[in-house]
Amino acid sequence: MQSAPAPAAPWTGVRDATQPSPPCVQRNPYTRQQEIVGQEDCLYLNLYTPRVDDLGTPSISSGLLPVMVWFHGGGWMCGDSSTAMYGPEFLLDRDVLLVATNYRLDTFSHRSARLPLNPRRGLPRQQRAEGPAGGAALGAAEHPPVRGDPDSVTLFGESAGGASVHYHMISTTSAGLFHKAISESGTALVPWAEAPPGEALRNAFRLAKFMECPQAPSELMINCLRGKDAKEMIDTEYRFYAWDYEPMTPFKAVVEPDLPGAFLTSSPRLTPAAAAVPWLTGLNKDEGCLKSVWITENSTRLREFLSAFDVISPVTFYYENHPQQQEITAALRKEYLDTKDEKEIKRNILKAYSDSYFNFPMVDAVDLVLQYTRQPVYLYELTYRATNSFSQIFGDEDGDHGVCHADELMHLFPIHFLSQPFSEKDIEISNLIITMFTNFATTGNPNLPTKLPVEWSPVSDSKTMEYLDVGDTLAMGRGLADSSKLWGSLPLWFNRNTRRFYDEL
Repeated sequence: MQSAPAPAAPWTGVRDATQPSPPCVQRNPYTRQQEIVGQEDCLYLNLYTPRVDDLGTPSISSGLLPVMVWFHGGGWMCGDSSTAMYGPEFLLDRDVLLVATNYRLDTFSHRSARLPLNPRRGLPRQQRAEGPAGGAALGAAEHPPVRGDPDSVTLFGESAGGASVHYHMISTTSAGLFHKAISESGTALVPWAEAPPGEALRNAFRLAKFMECPQAPSELMINCLRGKDAKEMIDTEYRFYAWDYEPMTPFKAVVEPDLPGAFLTSSPRLTPAAAAVPWLTGLNKDEGCLKSVWITENSTRLREFLSAFDVISPVTFYYENHPQQQEITAALRKEYLDTKDEKEIKRNILKAYSDSYFNFPMVDAVDLVLQYTRQPVYLYELTYRATNSFSQIFGDEDGDHGVCHADELMHLFPIHFLSQPFSEKDIEISNLIITMFTNFATTGNPNLPTKLPVEWSPVSDSKTMEYLDVGDTLAMGRGLADSSKLWGSLPLWFNRNTRRFYDEL
């Protein structure tokens, strides 16, 4: 365990980078994986450039390519930048340079800000990709004409990666390292992305107890944890869950004291955008299938969820220990479970997770960004159901659960473990999405330089909430995620105004 990000060690001669780099230590809770994989020496990035003879766009005659820096998803619990999941083949059909990076996960991702020698790992480690991405590493192909443009760096990511991008927009320490941002299915305002007051410190003490380390003084606790085996620490992961794998992200970003080098010093809900950059962000129509499929497609788990809803709901929807916990649970039960129709209950469980984990936080985040910056915000909803879906990974190989969380990824990357080949329509939609994203990375406007079939208008205000509906055809719509407004009326900790600093003691 190291304490803070450090520059990469140099090497002499030619470094062999033809083999995949190892992932960071992890276990995948979304597939109920038991095996722990990866290693601590994992902070590598993959840099991909088009072949020189593929460069044909007149606008880059200088040889400087727009740079897209990718942060993978996985709830800060699992994932990596490997080509098996995030290969460059689709994006490099366009004139961009792609950087995909690893970052620390699980118990190594975030720590309580109140602990001395705090190894702020996940998000600050990502800055090591941004910083070099704006400079030397982007010219890693140092021989013209294939070079990254240090003045045209776009951060993009999905789920926790999308939330990471939004955090970098907020953090003053990331300002100036990038120029455009894309957040897919995740922002800094989702309840699974920011630790509520006191949680991070409690989890640090629990981890110390699990690892048989002293909990005080804190210096002894930190030194003891640093001496522990990484895989043994990851093995404590399931001990943080109250039911099944709930809460989904035990280790979240924390608000830190306003000291030099601090990444986040106030709640994202109170923080102006430090990086005033164009933002492209959006959702998939049925995001909640990430969580719902595992529950609704197993009769035993569904019965447990319904019979123990008063216990499970505060944990899975992030309001445990709230003084109005019973009232919130009653409101959610009335909204989503007030029916005896099992099919409707299953649909409503999916909707509950979509609304709370993604839809309402997205609308809230867009509203805040519009308040803090005059830069354009482009909003989308993916409603096109492709041949494959990540619901196959999340718990149901055969069912149709709509456009699931992560389903847009197959349109951006050649994900090799999906079972069915693309249909002609899948290929058409994939090309459109790639055009939107690479247009935006090039110009800050998804409509240029390659024209879309429909003009994608930026959001004018939070009341109209204009968005691009990416379905069988493209169409502009209004009022994205209006049905999730219940969550804005509930007295949840992530809805109310919070103090500038959470006193975790």
